Amino acid sequence: MTSTMTEAKRLDPRNLIRPPYRTCPKCSHGNFGVFIISGARYTRRCRDCWHTAEFPLPKLRKKIIYLDQFVISNLMKLKNPATPGHTRVVSDRFWQELHDLLFQLRHLQLICCPDSGSHEEESLTSPFNADLKKMYESLSGGISFNRFDGIKSQQIGELALAWPEGREPKFDFDPRSVLSRDPNDWNERFYIVMGDNPFMLATNLRQVRADLHANIGRLFRDVWGAEKRTFAYWYELERAGYQGYLGQAVVKSRRERLEAILAYRPGVEIPLQNLEKVLPSFAEGLAASLEHIFRFPRDGTERSLEDADRLEKDFGKANRIADAPFVKLQSLMYAAIAMRAAGGQKEPPNEGTTTDVDTVAHLLPYCDAMFMD
Repeated sequence: MTSTMTEAKRLDPRNLIRPPYRTCPKCSHGNFGVFIISGARYTRRCRDCWHTAEFPLPKLRKKIIYLDQFVISNLMKLKNPATPGHTRVVSDRFWQELHDLLFQLRHLQLICCPDSGSHEEESLTSPFNADLKKMYESLSGGISFNRFDGIKSQQIGELALAWPEGREPKFDFDPRSVLSRDPNDWNERFYIVMGDNPFMLATNLRQVRADLHANIGRLFRDVWGAEKRTFAYWYELERAGYQGYLGQAVVKSRRERLEAILAYRPGVEIPLQNLEKVLPSFAEGLAASLEHIFRFPRDGTERSLEDADRLEKDFGKANRIADAPFVKLQSLMYAAIAMRAAGGQKEPPNEGTTTDVDTVAHLLPYCDAMFMD
Protein backbone atom coordinates (compact mmCIF):
# COMPACT_ATOMS: atom_id res chain seq x y z
CA MET A 1 0.00 0.00 0.00
CA THR A 2 1.39 3.36 -0.93
CA SER A 3 0.32 6.87 -0.02
CA THR A 4 0.88 10.12 -1.82
CA MET A 5 1.93 13.13 0.23
CA THR A 6 1.31 16.60 -1.13
CA GLU A 7 3.10 19.58 0.30
CA ALA A 8 0.87 22.57 0.92
CA LYS A 9 1.97 25.66 -0.92
CA ARG A 10 2.37 28.66 1.31
CA LEU A 11 1.82 32.18 0.14
CA ASP A 12 4.56 34.61 1.00
CA PRO A 13 2.76 37.94 1.70
CA ARG A 14 5.80 39.79 0.40
CA ASN A 15 5.01 38.49 -3.09
CA LEU A 16 1.88 40.67 -3.02
CA ILE A 17 4.12 43.75 -2.84
CA ARG A 18 5.04 44.68 -6.39
CA PRO A 19 7.06 47.29 -8.27
CA PRO A 20 7.67 50.11 -8.84
CA TYR A 21 9.71 50.22 -5.62
CA ARG A 22 10.79 53.30 -3.71
CA THR A 23 13.05 53.92 -0.77
CA CYS A 24 11.26 53.03 2.44
CA PRO A 25 10.95 56.12 4.69
CA LYS A 26 11.39 53.93 7.78
CA CYS A 27 14.21 51.46 7.03
CA SER A 28 15.72 53.21 3.96
CA HIS A 29 15.69 49.97 1.95
CA GLY A 30 14.58 50.14 -1.66
CA ASN A 31 11.71 47.70 -1.27
CA PHE A 32 8.79 50.07 -0.61
CA GLY A 33 6.40 48.66 -3.24
CA VAL A 34 2.76 48.79 -4.27
CA PHE A 35 0.56 46.59 -2.10
CA ILE A 36 -3.10 47.49 -2.67
CA ILE A 37 -4.95 49.68 -5.18
CA SER A 38 -8.50 50.54 -4.14
CA GLY A 39 -10.89 53.29 -5.19
CA ALA A 40 -8.94 56.55 -5.43
CA ARG A 41 -6.00 55.54 -3.24
CA TYR A 42 -3.23 52.99 -3.11
CA THR A 43 -1.14 51.43 -0.37
CA ARG A 44 2.63 50.94 -0.32
CA ARG A 45 4.34 48.46 1.99
CA CYS A 46 7.97 47.67 2.60
CA ARG A 47 8.98 44.08 1.90
CA ASP A 48 11.59 44.29 4.66
CA CYS A 49 10.27 46.27 7.63
CA TRP A 50 6.55 46.08 6.74
CA HIS A 51 6.10 49.85 6.97
CA THR A 52 2.76 50.78 5.33
CA ALA A 53 1.41 54.07 4.01
CA GLU A 54 -1.53 55.20 1.89
CA PHE A 55 -1.39 57.66 -1.00
CA PRO A 56 -4.18 59.42 -2.96
CA LEU A 57 -4.78 58.85 -6.66
CA PRO A 58 -6.38 61.32 -9.10
CA LYS A 59 -10.13 61.02 -9.56
CA LEU A 60 -11.18 59.38 -12.82
CA ARG A 61 -14.11 59.66 -15.21
CA LYS A 62 -13.95 56.61 -17.42
CA LYS A 63 -16.00 56.17 -20.57
CA ILE A 64 -18.48 53.29 -20.37
CA ILE A 65 -18.27 51.17 -23.52
CA TYR A 66 -20.49 48.15 -24.04
CA LEU A 67 -19.08 45.43 -26.27
CA ASP A 68 -21.67 43.19 -27.87
CA GLN A 69 -21.21 39.44 -27.85
CA PHE A 70 -20.02 39.37 -31.47
CA VAL A 71 -17.09 41.60 -30.43
CA ILE A 72 -16.27 39.36 -27.48
CA SER A 73 -16.55 36.29 -29.71
CA ASN A 74 -14.17 37.64 -32.35
CA LEU A 75 -11.64 38.81 -29.76
CA MET A 76 -11.76 35.36 -28.20
CA LYS A 77 -11.26 33.66 -31.59
CA LEU A 78 -8.29 35.95 -32.20
CA LYS A 79 -6.49 34.41 -29.23
CA ASN A 80 -7.74 30.84 -29.51
CA PRO A 81 -6.47 28.81 -32.51
CA ALA A 82 -8.79 25.93 -31.59
CA THR A 83 -11.94 27.90 -32.41
CA PRO A 84 -13.66 27.83 -35.80
CA GLY A 85 -13.15 31.21 -37.44
CA HIS A 86 -9.72 31.82 -35.89
CA THR A 87 -7.99 32.08 -39.28
CA ARG A 88 -10.63 34.47 -40.61
CA VAL A 89 -10.35 36.78 -37.59
CA VAL A 90 -6.54 36.74 -37.59
CA SER A 91 -6.48 37.69 -41.27
CA ASP A 92 -8.54 40.82 -40.52
CA ARG A 93 -6.23 43.44 -38.95
CA PHE A 94 -9.21 45.24 -37.47
CA TRP A 95 -9.67 42.71 -34.65
CA GLN A 96 -6.04 42.72 -33.54
CA GLU A 97 -5.99 46.51 -33.58
CA LEU A 98 -9.26 46.65 -31.64
CA HIS A 99 -7.97 44.13 -29.10
CA ASP A 100 -4.78 46.11 -28.51
CA LEU A 101 -6.59 49.44 -28.31
CA LEU A 102 -9.24 48.26 -25.86
CA PHE A 103 -6.73 46.73 -23.47
CA GLN A 104 -4.44 49.75 -23.77
CA LEU A 105 -7.30 52.12 -22.90
CA ARG A 106 -8.39 49.86 -20.05
CA HIS A 107 -4.86 49.78 -18.57
CA LEU A 108 -4.63 53.57 -18.98
CA GLN A 109 -7.78 53.85 -16.79
CA LEU A 110 -9.69 55.60 -19.59
CA ILE A 111 -12.51 53.12 -20.28
CA CYS A 112 -14.61 50.52 -18.54
CA CYS A 113 -16.25 47.72 -20.55
CA PRO A 114 -18.72 46.11 -18.12
CA ASP A 115 -20.06 42.66 -18.83
CA SER A 116 -23.76 41.83 -18.63
CA GLY A 117 -26.24 39.01 -18.32
CA SER A 118 -26.40 38.91 -22.11
CA HIS A 119 -22.71 37.98 -22.25
CA GLU A 120 -23.28 35.26 -19.68
CA GLU A 121 -26.32 33.78 -21.42
CA GLU A 122 -24.90 33.88 -24.94
CA SER A 123 -21.57 32.43 -23.82
CA LEU A 124 -23.17 29.61 -21.85
CA THR A 125 -24.68 28.12 -25.00
CA SER A 126 -21.27 28.04 -26.70
CA PRO A 127 -18.80 25.12 -26.46
CA PHE A 128 -16.18 27.82 -25.77
CA ASN A 129 -17.98 29.27 -22.76
CA ALA A 130 -14.86 29.32 -20.56
CA ASP A 131 -12.82 31.19 -23.18
CA LEU A 132 -15.59 33.71 -23.83
CA LYS A 133 -16.05 34.27 -20.11
CA LYS A 134 -12.34 34.86 -19.67
CA MET A 135 -12.35 37.44 -22.47
CA TYR A 136 -15.31 39.53 -21.34
CA GLU A 137 -14.20 39.44 -17.70
CA SER A 138 -10.66 40.49 -18.59
CA LEU A 139 -12.14 43.54 -20.34
CA SER A 140 -14.67 44.31 -17.59
CA GLY A 141 -12.24 43.84 -14.72
CA GLY A 142 -15.05 42.09 -12.83
CA ILE A 143 -17.46 45.05 -13.17
CA SER A 144 -20.91 43.94 -14.31
CA PHE A 145 -24.16 45.60 -15.22
CA ASN A 146 -27.03 44.72 -12.91
CA ARG A 147 -29.53 42.17 -14.15
CA PHE A 148 -31.99 43.66 -16.60
CA ASP A 149 -34.85 42.88 -14.21
CA GLY A 150 -33.16 45.12 -11.65
CA ILE A 151 -32.94 47.97 -14.16
CA LYS A 152 -36.61 47.47 -15.02
CA SER A 153 -37.56 47.62 -11.34
CA GLN A 154 -35.50 50.77 -10.82
CA GLN A 155 -37.16 52.64 -13.69
CA ILE A 156 -40.71 51.44 -13.00
CA GLY A 157 -40.20 52.13 -9.30
CA GLU A 158 -39.37 55.78 -10.04
CA LEU A 159 -42.55 56.06 -12.13
CA ALA A 160 -44.57 54.65 -9.22
CA LEU A 161 -42.94 56.98 -6.69
CA ALA A 162 -43.61 60.01 -8.88
CA TRP A 163 -47.28 59.14 -9.50
CA PRO A 164 -48.83 59.92 -6.06
CA GLU A 165 -46.44 62.85 -5.63
CA GLY A 166 -47.86 64.46 -8.77
CA ARG A 167 -44.51 64.99 -10.45
CA GLU A 168 -42.67 63.82 -13.52
CA PRO A 169 -40.21 60.96 -12.93
CA LYS A 170 -36.52 61.74 -12.65
CA PHE A 171 -34.48 58.91 -14.11
CA ASP A 172 -30.89 58.60 -12.97
CA PHE A 173 -28.75 57.44 -15.86
CA ASP A 174 -25.53 57.55 -13.86
CA PRO A 175 -23.88 54.20 -14.74
CA ARG A 176 -22.84 53.79 -11.12
CA SER A 177 -26.51 53.16 -10.27
CA VAL A 178 -26.62 50.00 -12.41
CA LEU A 179 -23.11 48.58 -12.02
CA SER A 180 -21.73 46.15 -9.47
CA ARG A 181 -19.17 48.77 -8.35
CA ASP A 182 -17.94 52.23 -9.23
CA PRO A 183 -16.39 52.12 -12.73
CA ASN A 184 -14.40 55.28 -11.96
CA ASP A 185 -12.32 53.54 -9.30
CA TRP A 186 -8.76 52.73 -10.30
CA ASN A 187 -8.32 49.21 -11.62
CA GLU A 188 -7.42 46.89 -8.79
CA ARG A 189 -4.53 44.48 -9.12
CA PHE A 190 -6.83 41.55 -8.35
CA TYR A 191 -10.52 41.02 -8.89
CA ILE A 192 -12.78 38.10 -8.07
CA VAL A 193 -15.30 36.62 -10.51
CA MET A 194 -17.84 33.88 -9.99
CA GLY A 195 -18.40 30.63 -11.86
CA ASP A 196 -21.45 29.82 -13.97
CA ASN A 197 -24.90 30.33 -12.51
CA PRO A 198 -26.21 26.83 -11.66
CA PHE A 199 -29.80 27.94 -12.34
CA MET A 200 -28.89 29.06 -15.86
CA LEU A 201 -28.98 25.92 -18.00
CA ALA A 202 -27.75 25.97 -21.59
CA THR A 203 -30.59 23.75 -22.81
CA ASN A 204 -33.20 26.09 -21.32
CA LEU A 205 -31.48 29.14 -22.81
CA ARG A 206 -31.40 27.57 -26.27
CA GLN A 207 -35.11 26.74 -26.03
CA VAL A 208 -36.02 30.27 -24.92
CA ARG A 209 -33.98 31.77 -27.77
CA ALA A 210 -35.61 29.43 -30.27
CA ASP A 211 -39.11 30.28 -28.99
CA LEU A 212 -38.44 34.02 -29.13
CA HIS A 213 -37.02 33.70 -32.64
CA ALA A 214 -40.05 31.74 -33.80
CA ASN A 215 -42.36 34.37 -32.31
CA ILE A 216 -40.60 37.34 -33.90
CA GLY A 217 -40.49 35.44 -37.20
CA ARG A 218 -44.26 34.95 -37.05
CA LEU A 219 -44.81 38.64 -36.24
CA PHE A 220 -42.48 39.65 -39.07
CA ARG A 221 -44.34 37.59 -41.70
CA ASP A 222 -47.95 37.55 -40.52
CA VAL A 223 -48.40 40.87 -38.74
CA TRP A 224 -45.77 43.50 -39.49
CA GLY A 225 -45.39 42.47 -43.12
CA ALA A 226 -49.12 42.08 -43.71
CA GLU A 227 -50.43 45.26 -42.07
CA LYS A 228 -49.34 48.52 -43.67
CA ARG A 229 -49.10 50.71 -40.59
CA THR A 230 -47.01 53.72 -39.64
CA PHE A 231 -43.94 53.73 -37.45
CA ALA A 232 -45.86 55.69 -34.80
CA TYR A 233 -48.62 53.04 -34.76
CA TRP A 234 -46.23 50.17 -34.05
CA TYR A 235 -44.28 52.23 -31.53
CA GLU A 236 -47.36 53.14 -29.49
CA LEU A 237 -48.73 49.60 -29.74
CA GLU A 238 -45.47 48.14 -28.38
CA ARG A 239 -45.37 50.69 -25.55
CA ALA A 240 -48.97 50.12 -24.56
CA GLY A 241 -48.64 46.35 -24.56
CA TYR A 242 -45.85 45.96 -21.99
CA GLN A 243 -48.11 46.45 -18.96
CA GLY A 244 -50.41 43.70 -20.22
CA TYR A 245 -47.41 41.44 -20.73
CA LEU A 246 -46.43 41.92 -17.07
CA GLY A 247 -49.95 41.05 -15.93
CA GLN A 248 -49.94 37.86 -17.98
CA ALA A 249 -46.51 36.98 -16.59
CA VAL A 250 -47.81 37.26 -13.01
CA VAL A 251 -50.69 34.88 -13.76
CA LYS A 252 -48.39 32.43 -15.58
CA SER A 253 -45.76 32.30 -12.83
CA ARG A 254 -48.35 31.81 -10.08
CA ARG A 255 -49.87 28.93 -12.02
CA GLU A 256 -46.47 27.32 -12.65
CA ARG A 257 -45.48 27.64 -9.02
CA LEU A 258 -48.71 26.00 -7.86
CA GLU A 259 -48.18 23.17 -10.34
CA ALA A 260 -44.57 22.69 -9.16
CA ILE A 261 -45.64 22.60 -5.51
CA LEU A 262 -48.46 20.13 -6.17
CA ALA A 263 -46.09 17.89 -8.15
CA TYR A 264 -43.63 17.65 -5.25
CA ARG A 265 -43.36 14.31 -3.48
CA PRO A 266 -41.29 13.67 -0.32
CA GLY A 267 -37.99 12.00 -1.13
CA VAL A 268 -38.15 12.97 -4.80
CA GLU A 269 -35.48 15.41 -5.91
CA ILE A 270 -36.83 18.51 -7.67
CA PRO A 271 -35.14 19.11 -11.05
CA LEU A 272 -33.11 22.29 -11.09
CA GLN A 273 -35.20 23.81 -13.89
CA ASN A 274 -38.37 23.26 -11.80
CA LEU A 275 -36.87 24.60 -8.59
CA GLU A 276 -36.79 28.11 -10.05
CA LYS A 277 -40.54 27.92 -10.71
CA VAL A 278 -41.20 27.53 -6.99
CA LEU A 279 -39.74 31.00 -6.37
CA PRO A 280 -41.69 34.21 -7.11
CA SER A 281 -40.96 35.56 -10.59
CA PHE A 282 -39.74 39.04 -11.47
CA ALA A 283 -43.29 40.06 -12.47
CA GLU A 284 -44.67 38.93 -9.10
CA GLY A 285 -41.92 40.72 -7.22
CA LEU A 286 -42.55 43.89 -9.20
CA ALA A 287 -46.29 43.74 -8.47
CA ALA A 288 -45.56 43.35 -4.74
CA SER A 289 -43.11 46.28 -4.86
CA LEU A 290 -45.69 48.53 -6.51
CA GLU A 291 -48.24 47.63 -3.84
CA HIS A 292 -45.71 48.56 -1.16
CA ILE A 293 -44.81 51.89 -2.84
CA PHE A 294 -48.45 52.96 -3.02
CA ARG A 295 -49.18 51.84 0.54
CA PHE A 296 -46.11 53.31 2.23
CA PRO A 297 -44.97 56.77 1.00
CA ARG A 298 -41.36 57.86 1.43
CA ASP A 299 -42.33 60.34 4.16
CA GLY A 300 -42.86 57.47 6.61
CA THR A 301 -46.66 57.63 6.72
CA GLU A 302 -49.06 54.87 5.72
CA ARG A 303 -51.98 55.10 3.33
CA SER A 304 -55.18 53.19 3.83
CA LEU A 305 -55.75 50.07 1.77
CA GLU A 306 -58.49 51.90 -0.13
CA ASP A 307 -56.27 54.85 -1.03
CA ALA A 308 -53.35 52.61 -1.99
CA ASP A 309 -55.61 50.46 -4.16
CA ARG A 310 -57.04 53.56 -5.87
CA LEU A 311 -53.57 54.92 -6.61
CA GLU A 312 -52.44 51.60 -8.03
CA LYS A 313 -55.51 51.32 -10.26
CA ASP A 314 -55.10 54.89 -11.53
CA PHE A 315 -51.41 54.18 -12.19
CA GLY A 316 -52.46 51.16 -14.24
CA LYS A 317 -55.20 53.00 -16.13
CA ALA A 318 -52.72 55.72 -17.10
CA ASN A 319 -50.32 52.96 -18.22
CA ARG A 320 -47.38 54.85 -16.76
CA ILE A 321 -45.17 51.81 -17.22
CA ALA A 322 -45.19 52.68 -20.93
CA ASP A 323 -43.02 55.70 -20.02
CA ALA A 324 -40.15 53.62 -18.64
CA PRO A 325 -37.03 54.32 -20.73
CA PHE A 326 -36.40 50.63 -21.44
CA VAL A 327 -39.98 50.24 -22.72
CA LYS A 328 -39.62 53.24 -25.02
CA LEU A 329 -36.29 52.06 -26.41
CA GLN A 330 -37.36 48.50 -27.12
CA SER A 331 -40.60 49.79 -28.65
CA LEU A 332 -38.62 52.05 -31.00
CA MET A 333 -36.48 49.13 -32.13
CA TYR A 334 -39.37 46.75 -32.69
CA ALA A 335 -41.26 49.48 -34.58
CA ALA A 336 -38.21 49.87 -36.83
CA ILE A 337 -38.18 46.11 -37.49
CA ALA A 338 -41.91 46.25 -38.25
CA MET A 339 -41.30 48.95 -40.85
CA ARG A 340 -38.66 46.80 -42.52
CA ALA A 341 -41.20 44.02 -42.82
CA ALA A 342 -43.77 46.44 -44.23
CA GLY A 343 -41.13 47.73 -46.66
CA GLY A 344 -40.71 44.32 -48.26
CA GLN A 345 -37.83 42.69 -46.38
CA LYS A 346 -38.32 38.94 -46.71
CA GLU A 347 -35.89 37.48 -44.20
CA PRO A 348 -36.96 37.86 -40.55
CA PRO A 349 -34.37 38.99 -37.98
CA ASN A 350 -31.86 36.40 -36.84
CA GLU A 351 -31.98 34.53 -33.54
CA GLY A 352 -29.83 37.07 -31.70
CA THR A 353 -32.09 40.04 -32.46
CA THR A 354 -34.26 39.78 -29.35
CA THR A 355 -31.16 39.63 -27.16
CA ASP A 356 -29.70 42.68 -28.92
CA VAL A 357 -32.94 44.64 -28.51
CA ASP A 358 -33.12 43.71 -24.82
CA THR A 359 -29.50 44.68 -24.25
CA VAL A 360 -29.71 48.06 -25.99
CA ALA A 361 -33.03 48.94 -24.37
CA HIS A 362 -31.71 48.38 -20.85
CA LEU A 363 -28.10 49.56 -21.13
CA LEU A 364 -27.94 52.32 -23.74
CA PRO A 365 -28.86 55.21 -21.36
CA TYR A 366 -25.96 54.28 -19.09
CA CYS A 367 -23.27 53.92 -21.77
CA ASP A 368 -21.08 56.41 -23.59
CA ALA A 369 -20.92 54.02 -26.55
CA MET A 370 -22.14 50.57 -27.55
CA PHE A 371 -20.38 48.39 -30.13
CA MET A 372 -23.12 46.24 -31.67
CA ASP A 373 -23.30 44.12 -34.80
